[in-house]
Amino acid sequence: MIKNITKVLLLVFTLGCLYFMSRGAVGITASYFLIIFNIVRVFLEIYAVKLLANKSNIRQSIKEELPRKVGHMLICFITYPMIYFSFKGTIHMPLFIGLVLIFVLIAQPFGLLNIIEREVSDDNINAIKYLAIGAFILSVISYFNPDFLIPASLGAMALGLGDPMACFVGKLFGKHKIVGNKTLEGVIGFIIGATIAMYIFSGISILKLIPIAICGAITELYSNKYDNALIQIVVCFTAYMLL
Repeated sequence: MIKNITKVLLLVFTLGCLYFMSRGAVGITASYFLIIFNIVRVFLEIYAVKLLANKSNIRQSIKEELPRKVGHMLICFITYPMIYFSFKGTIHMPLFIGLVLIFVLIAQPFGLLNIIEREVSDDNINAIKYLAIGAFILSVISYFNPDFLIPASLGAMALGLGDPMACFVGKLFGKHKIVGNKTLEGVIGFIIGATIAMYIFSGISILKLIPIAICGAITELYSNKYDNALIQIVVCFTAYMLL
């Protein structure tokens, strides 16, 4: 009972922080602490999802992917919006994402991530690393050219929901393989997920977002381990040209 109440209060607190950040009612210093707190919470929830998945009877291929993909969605709908609303248009956005990237690059050699998870695979580290690299590159571009701010955010949102949708739809319903083990059904899942995420964030017409999502889906097909960086970059520049 107490654990359930704590979870609800934590969720309310997080959503409250996100709301006040979106209203510009939270200072820079407080935003740093709140976002760092949120990132730690995301890691802990990923670990919790892994424990729950291991105890469940779901398919093994889904069980292996579930924690990482849940992390994608949490970053997409909570962490990135916090960063965007707090730091957009200022040097703090590339600065903060750069600090996250530096931490990820140095964390694994020193075993810092093992505090959260006993064994962190190279695939998980690469996923976090390339996600941070892509976000950092686009945040720097956006700082020097504010016209890229929304397109860069669309890149992060498309990755955050499109990639998990491609994975789960492909593994559960995929029958028509087109590149390696990736399927047509997974591509459709990416397009739907990316379009929904970008629409929720921006309110831009869905018809305008679908071609952008398709470019992201094609990138996801061929980018292999670099997808977390390349999807963001391709979606960003496609959105910049089309919108």
